[in-house]
Amino acid sequence: MQLELSVLPQPAANGTPNARRGQFGKRLYDYDRQLYDECFSPRADSGPSGLHDRPRPFVLRPHAIHIFSPALVPRLAALLDTQPQTIHWPLDPLPARRLRVEFVTPTELKQNGAVLRAPDFPALAARARDRVLSLLAFYQNEATDQVDFAALTAQAAAVTETARSIHFNPGPTRRSVRNQNDHSIGGFEGWAEYSGPLDALAPYLIAAQWTGVGRQTVWGKGELRVTVLPFEECSA
Repeated sequence: MQLELSVLPQPAANGTPNARRGQFGKRLYDYDRQLYDECFSPRADSGPSGLHDRPRPFVLRPHAIHIFSPALVPRLAALLDTQPQTIHWPLDPLPARRLRVEFVTPTELKQNGAVLRAPDFPALAARARDRVLSLLAFYQNEATDQVDFAALTAQAAAVTETARSIHFNPGPTRRSVRNQNDHSIGGFEGWAEYSGPLDALAPYLIAAQWTGVGRQTVWGKGELRVTVLPFEECSA
């Protein structure tokens, strides 16, 4: 099983990540309303009702758009007049006993209904896993029913945080034009290091560098940078 994504370069837009999202949305809306709906309001008419609203198949970055639906790539490439770079990232276990995770932009994770002010590793690992697997299932026709969720959860629980430098930025809020709800665009930032049985978990966290993790990833939150560390290396 592997994650496929296409990176579409684009000139950096002006303003905040939320403003860039609005600029892209307006351009897409004016260009192709059906394509806009597929990107910003993806829905399924069959299957369990809880899965009718699907995660958006893209993530905005300052100089690029990451697309997780291969079917959308040709039309979006035509809109942006650019050539996509396709990346395939296997989700097979890899040798990893220590990881450093940098939270490049504010990251918002929830656990038991509460917003976390720091990156609890089991919650981080679960959200990265679920984010990647949902994109695979909805947009890449990957069968994910063979994934051993219980084993991944047990491994995440055995991982120890060894160092951190984290601060919580509550940030401002944004109002959704579509449903008039207010959303925080804050979260925690900084870095943390982890040690333990990370072999099966590391591929999901590395894949989350492209997908983002947590809430409001579409407009830039939850951007990660993940480094596999030598086991004996200590944090600076």
